Amino acid sequence: MARRNQHSKEELRAMAIQALADLVEREGVDNFSVRQIAGKLGYTPGMLYHLFVNLDDLILHLNAQTLDALNARIDQATHHDDPVAVLKAMAFEYLRLAQQHTALWQLVFSHRMANQAPVPDWYIDRTRHMFEQVEVQLKRGVPAADEKQRQVMARTLWGSVHGICLLHVENKLNVAGDIAPEMMLESLLDHYLSSCAREGEK
Repeated sequence: MARRNQHSKEELRAMAIQALADLVEREGVDNFSVRQIAGKLGYTPGMLYHLFVNLDDLILHLNAQTLDALNARIDQATHHDDPVAVLKAMAFEYLRLAQQHTALWQLVFSHRMANQAPVPDWYIDRTRHMFEQVEVQLKRGVPAADEKQRQVMARTLWGSVHGICLLHVENKLNVAGDIAPEMMLESLLDHYLSSCAREGEK
């Protein structure tokens, strides 16, 4: 491995993020430490604190990469003319990421900042993007709803999508029978959006 002075700070940061990603995908969301991450790079743990504020900061940067990948998939799903088709495509992409990179997907939602430290704005912007895309489609599909109603709808709907995906990747759906998560997502979206549209017409 090249010595530290042969890499720029940004290169070392990228290497540390990738080392953490590799550990999470291999060992899970609870089985990594600063020492393990630094060891994969061939450096002492203290080196990481020259690159990141703390372990939370490193985890946030990895989670940001996962959210960027998720948002890219969701953005690509918006090419349909029908808002219901768009929302279904978004939900299916959300599920695929959870299936393909389960541990990284879980880390986004399981991580909690130490000592209730605030989450930085650059990270919040990434989490907000997904809900904004859902709200755009709800505005098209349920035009009678106002902005506040769309915000509630988006979070209610995506909270349900997330629940199905989480139960699926944790193998908790098996006890209820062999129902494909795609079928459950489609049923959820059809019924919820139909109900919202009917309420909007009253």
